[in-house]
Amino acid sequence: MPLTTLDTIAALLVIDLQKGIVGLPLAHPAGEIVARSAQLASAFRERGLPVVLVNVTGRAPGRTGAGNPKFSFPPDWTELVPELDTQPGDILVGKQRVGAFIGTSLDEILRQRGVTQIFLAGIATSAGVEATARSANDHMATTWRLLWMR
Repeated sequence: MPLTTLDTIAALLVIDLQKGIVGLPLAHPAGEIVARSAQLASAFRERGLPVVLVNVTGRAPGRTGAGNPKFSFPPDWTELVPELDTQPGDILVGKQRVGAFIGTSLDEILRQRGVTQIFLAGIATSAGVEATARSANDHMATTWRLLWMR
């Protein structure tokens, strides 16, 4: 069934659209994903709905199993892509795990705003977006409607 209405307080979560990730070789053209996500963010802002921009800021504390990378990340690796046109009212969430809920205040942020429906968009639907969707379902299965944008 197609979605025809937004809840009164729906939020858009944009996952991992940062310079260091969109610059990697990907299965789908990053430019198209970024453009669609930017359109969604603009539409949510026009309606006064929350836009949450999530980026990876580092590795999870205490993780030692994978070892340290053999290279260094560029200084702008964590910066959100400029096409998202980050606005002062946007909510910025830095994460150190695959999903955006564990180890962040995202759950609390959304609950404080009374969000009842979330839309997910992002670059790695089999990693960051999927992990966030699964956590959202675990956190809020009875109070949120989860919509995964592909």
